[in-house]
Amino acid sequence: MSAADIDSVNHVGMAVRDLGATVARYEAMGFLLTPYSPHSGAWKPGEPVKPMGSGNRCVMFAKNYLEILASENPKQPTERLAGYLRHHEGGHIVCFNTEDPASVDRRLTAAGLKTSGVIPLQRDLDTPAGTRTAKFERVQFAPNDSPEGYIQAAKHLTPEHIYQERYTQHPNGCTEMSDVILVVDDLERFAARYAIYAGVKPVREGAALRFHFPLVSSLTLVGYRDAPSVLPGTLYPPVPGIAAAAFRTRNLDAVRTRLHADGFDVQETSGRIVVPAEQASGLAVIFES
Repeated sequence: MSAADIDSVNHVGMAVRDLGATVARYEAMGFLLTPYSPHSGAWKPGEPVKPMGSGNRCVMFAKNYLEILASENPKQPTERLAGYLRHHEGGHIVCFNTEDPASVDRRLTAAGLKTSGVIPLQRDLDTPAGTRTAKFERVQFAPNDSPEGYIQAAKHLTPEHIYQERYTQHPNGCTEMSDVILVVDDLERFAARYAIYAGVKPVREGAALRFHFPLVSSLTLVGYRDAPSVLPGTLYPPVPGIAAAAFRTRNLDAVRTRLHADGFDVQETSGRIVVPAEQASGLAVIFES
């Protein structure tokens, strides 16, 4: 099985209570973050685009990114962010990349899965030419049956505003978000659903099942009993949940030295360095060569 309408994990989104503290932690890990960018969007097809009361700072790469979401006013969080944070702080969004969201919507609907339909999203952000509006189209998967998070696919209508080279050069040498790991309570059931989502079959790698994508990145599912072998030394989100994001670096030894110098309590397994979720605002951070 192979679908031509999904080519990567475009971004992982995490919700945090204290954006400033989270940014400081990620900068200490050697990431460069974008300036704050407010969100606007529509929740249903045909509705007008409105401010959402939230925004993000992102860890950008040439083809994908990590999105750190927070309310504009932490004392009065938006309903969406408050809902995320009541559940847990950390990973809540997996967004696949597509160049044809209508095709994704038709394919999932034909497979018997409910979707949001194709709806617009936009946010203003700083560019070398001044403030510009980045625009997207997105489709949410199984809105009422995805306890692991907000799972969606999106098309960038203005990628030149998002992928600005000045924000993709990281002091830790990371060049891409290489993997996202979900800890689940029923591995085979989630594997069957994500095979429909992604349009590709998973490959078994030890205790985990991994979906590989042609453009960049992979998505890994692991059962909660086997999670300690894949993600040692870290807390997990409520299961099922988005537990970790992995990043590929040019110099793993230099990253190890940086992390130890800045007091991170890391674990190592299978050539990967794991920063525990409790030191990274709820989402475990993995570095790999």
